Amino acid sequence: MAMNKKWLAVAMMVPLTLGSASVLANGKKDGDKGHKGGHACEMRMDGKKAFRGLDLTDAQKTEMKKIRDEVRASKKAEGDSKRQQMKSMKDQEQQLVLAADFDEAKAQQLASSMVAERTAMKVEKMRTMHRMMSVLTDDQKQKLVDKQAEKATKCEQKMQKKMSKKGNE
Repeated sequence: MAMNKKWLAVAMMVPLTLGSASVLANGKKDGDKGHKGGHACEMRMDGKKAFRGLDLTDAQKTEMKKIRDEVRASKKAEGDSKRQQMKSMKDQEQQLVLAADFDEAKAQQLASSMVAERTAMKVEKMRTMHRMMSVLTDDQKQKLVDKQAEKATKCEQKMQKKMSKKGNE
């Protein structure tokens, strides 16, 4: 019985988590530095900024651009169908929540399909990152890892400062 409760909790949290992303989005490209989504410290690896300072050769820059363009075209091609699929899932979720009786089996099935979709998107992102990382030399990869670690440290310090400021209020 405890396992069913855990699955129910997961089934309810996934749609809430996915739905909250649209609330946090502010419509600006890449947001602003101080936006509230909790992503101010996130180091996006799929854009040009992440690879700045790595002294990429012209051939590497060309290959990176080619990968980004391919991914952009792919996302654009499947964009409408993905949006329709996500809207359909959201509508199904709303029907489940508003129904007179809660159908746990349907909720489990819907939550599983939402998780599967999210997993597929994450795998595709990791595949793209792998392609981009394979363009780099070992030294460039190490430099990138060091850059990420430095950013993570700065972010952690920033969060600690923010939390201590909240604690003092």
